[in-house]
Amino acid sequence: MTTEWAVAAAAEQFTLDPANRGELTFTVSNPGGAPDTVVFDVAPGEGSQRAWFTVAEPQRVVPGQNSVSFLVRLAVPAGTPPRRYDMTGFAYSANTAPEESSRASGRVTYEVTGVAPPRRAPWPWIAAAVALVVLVGAVVGYLLSRPDAAPPPAAARVVTVEAESLLAGARTESPAGAAVKVVEQPDCCGLAFSGGRQLFLQGLAVGDRVSLTVTLPADATWSFAASRTTAPDYANTIWQVDGVQVGGTFLGFSKQPALRDVEYVGTVRLGRGPHTLTLVAVGRTQGTERYFAGVDLVRFTELPASTGRP
Repeated sequence: MTTEWAVAAAAEQFTLDPANRGELTFTVSNPGGAPDTVVFDVAPGEGSQRAWFTVAEPQRVVPGQNSVSFLVRLAVPAGTPPRRYDMTGFAYSANTAPEESSRASGRVTYEVTGVAPPRRAPWPWIAAAVALVVLVGAVVGYLLSRPDAAPPPAAARVVTVEAESLLAGARTESPAGAAVKVVEQPDCCGLAFSGGRQLFLQGLAVGDRVSLTVTLPADATWSFAASRTTAPDYANTIWQVDGVQVGGTFLGFSKQPALRDVEYVGTVRLGRGPHTLTLVAVGRTQGTERYFAGVDLVRFTELPASTGRP
């Protein structure tokens, strides 16, 4: 019997960095009752190439009534004409020909921007002369001004929020129509949460999500991190900020409940004011009908303009 795989992308587009690199999670579900081995691959659209894409662990066993997540990384080579491109993800059973059991996701797009070529270095003697002038100017300027002590660098702004404190404006959604809930959960199962509470998403299907509003004090590049919990009935999840995926897939399963330290998720440029932070259940790695998730706190740390991941 052929498995009727279901394939869904976490978003309708890749978000690329200035070097035209990005990543996106795809979820493959096995709606049947028997386990099967799935192979996940990428079909590039017109003008693109399969070599631009990398799939982490492309072949996996999926138990019946379960889902797995595949992380697809995209690296567009330099010199690619800037325009909008597209791709689709597809899955098929390892023991059959792709054309017999293949199922595809919806079309996913990505916008390639032009990358300026590196500037050619000036003639060596010109560069040396310019460097000498700059050095002399710097020495003279220092001798004339010569401060007793340089001012200390400005302290980085850190925004730490207890996740459960955001429940007042929380919005839940279930594309499958499941009765998804989100509640404030007190210390439980031998775990002591920060502030004695955590945000507890009680999802029941792939795609169940909760959206929260976080307000940031400045227009800056922010390092986003979170403290999460894992448990036997917890799902694999991703974060979205203003509808765009940030970071990879968090694996929620553990044999015993556990509270993780604050862990880096990703770096994102955000303006001053409110932003939508969404937690999405994208799959699971164990036999359970629940797609639960727990978040203790979230943290945004301002980064200098030239800094990436801390």
